[in-house]
Parts: sequence; C-alpha cells; structure tokens
Amino acid sequence: MTDFNNSDTQERLQSYLTIHLKKDELSLPESEQLDALQKKKRNKWIQLAVNIAAILFFGYSFYFDITQLGQTFFYIIFAVFTINMGLIFYQKNQIDELLEFLQWKIQHEN
Repeated sequence: MTDFNNSDTQERLQSYLTIHLKKDELSLPESEQLDALQKKKRNKWIQLAVNIAAILFFGYSFYFDITQLGQTFFYIIFAVFTINMGLIFYQKNQIDELLEFLQWKIQHEN
C-alpha cells in the first residue's frame, strides 16, 4: 500500500495523470477520471496481447522454417517486441497506481 499523504508521492502521481489522461479528461471529476483510466488499462492489456501474439507468430514462423527471415532479423524483432511489452507493462503499473490513488482521494474527500 502506497502512502498517498506524502507530497512527493502526490506530485509524482499528478505527473502520471497528465501523462495518461488527455487535457479534457484532466478537468473531469475523479470518478470520471477513474473510468478513463480503466479504459486505458484495458487498452494496455490489448497491446500486451498483440505483442505476445506477434512474438509467437514470428517465433513459430522462424522455428518451423516457414519464413525466410534471417536469425539476426528474428532476434531484432524479438528484442523490439519484448522491450515494447516491458514498457507497456510499466505503463499499466502506473495506471494501476493512479487508479488506487484516485480511489483513495475519493474516499478521503467524503
């Protein structure tokens, strides 16, 4: 559980909000910001699934010699998609923390 009373933590999370929400979404109430972040979280899961599918597709094609791609090209593709998955997972974790923060903020305002 994160300590949301810390000013450094709140400042960091506010910067995450400006990164993950559009300008018009930032002016919405916290409950609607929660909905927007839930949609973003679903999109991140879809992006992860697409990246995993791409790795499986290229890996299957390479392993069974279906493709004429060279080994170096396969490793480059694998590295790019793996790094992309890591970055998407990092963004998903930021969104999870933002969701928790907004829920905490709503509870403490009431």
